[in-house]
Amino acid sequence: MERAGHLLTHVISFFQQHRLETAHAVLGVSGGVDSMVLLHLCQRAAEEAPRALGGFSVVHVHHGLREAADGDAAFVEQYCRDRGIPCEIVRVTVVDGRGEGLEAAARRARYEALAERARAKGGVILVAHHAQDELETFVMRLLRGAGPGGLGAMRPDVEMNGVRVLRPLLAVEKGEIERYAARHGLLHVEDETNEDLRFFRNRVRQVVIPALRAVEPHVEEKVLQALELLWEEDAYMRELAREAVRRVAVRGADGRIALSASRLAELHVSLQRRVIHILLNCFSAREWTLAHVEAVRRLALSGPPSGEVHLAADVRCVRSYDNLYIGQPPIARPAVEAAVAWDLDRAAEARIGIGEARWRFRRLRVAHPASPRMPSPWWLLLPADVSRAAIFIGVPTSERVKLFGGNGTKKLQDVFTDAKLPRDLRARWPILRVDGEIVWIPGIMRSGAHLWRGGPAFVIQARPPVACQRALGQR
Repeated sequence: MERAGHLLTHVISFFQQHRLETAHAVLGVSGGVDSMVLLHLCQRAAEEAPRALGGFSVVHVHHGLREAADGDAAFVEQYCRDRGIPCEIVRVTVVDGRGEGLEAAARRARYEALAERARAKGGVILVAHHAQDELETFVMRLLRGAGPGGLGAMRPDVEMNGVRVLRPLLAVEKGEIERYAARHGLLHVEDETNEDLRFFRNRVRQVVIPALRAVEPHVEEKVLQALELLWEEDAYMRELAREAVRRVAVRGADGRIALSASRLAELHVSLQRRVIHILLNCFSAREWTLAHVEAVRRLALSGPPSGEVHLAADVRCVRSYDNLYIGQPPIARPAVEAAVAWDLDRAAEARIGIGEARWRFRRLRVAHPASPRMPSPWWLLLPADVSRAAIFIGVPTSERVKLFGGNGTKKLQDVFTDAKLPRDLRARWPILRVDGEIVWIPGIMRSGAHLWRGGPAFVIQARPPVACQRALGQR
């Protein structure tokens, strides 16, 4: 840990290590002792020759959650005005719309505001977290059941909201910061909510940390040493997990992510958890715990062929055979979405659906087909005397289909179930009819209606969206 007299040297070394000599830093300043010390150190570092920091500006995020918030903003603004430091007071509205808690929602709003200013200036973000903050975060995440990635707590250099976030004081003890402030006569404000034991962090700070220090006086230093090892191993595992994500998952046109249960099962259990955690982070920045990850893993590896897990207010995981779909709940769709009439004599192509969910059908006239057998269920052979067909989406699954090669019929519901077609795709799967009869369910089956018995024919090929091909395990 750094001595108070060496704080400037430590911060300058940090800036040089992270190549900030020409960078602009957006400094988050609450007015508390930690951020005021970092602000003072940045002032000194920017004046050093050679310069260790290209330049900086101050942003104070006003959450509007405390009676003293206006006074804190005025304090920071006055300090910067007296010293000619660019300063902006940013008011944000904190809404806990994700069930993450007010504290976490405020943190998210704060970093979004800082990131917006940093992006506008093409710079980085500096925040004043120190060694005790790191220890508190580690303990909090441990008690919440975080996995290896989450236990890494805060890091000196990370990317958030598309911007680098740097923490120059992360290896510095709180006492060193307070002694620096006293020696330089730095004024600061106190956040009265730091004493409120209703907040989880405050209970950890006031109850758990003192107990740990009673056992190990240098607990911050010991935890930081362990975290540095964890960061290195985590970086290696993250890269492996990112490669695995590309092999087992794909984002669909509806914004949800489709995950193959069988391909996930082929991975080592540690990669399984990391892959799931990466996918969950695509939908929310909340702290996903091991319980969330394991719920998805159990559904994928040992659950029934269909099921659902509610992970948060706005994120759920749905299983349909080998596919798991992670994301927001889908919007309900009407019973019948579309119908397209197709004049086979005149039009060589028909389309149905919108955007990435569009299906394309192409027909070719063949004088003498060599065989009634088609290369795959995505192809249809139809007698040439059938000049008109229609393609429907949203056909009720209670309708029956005449079976190929027999006299019986089968409900569409049973056809879809036997084909293991995901439930959410069934209402959007096209059906080709001739004279009102179901002739073809592309990719799934050819019915026993309007069979080719010889002579000229139409050969029709279905070109479905990629997600629909994958739903049936075909490419």
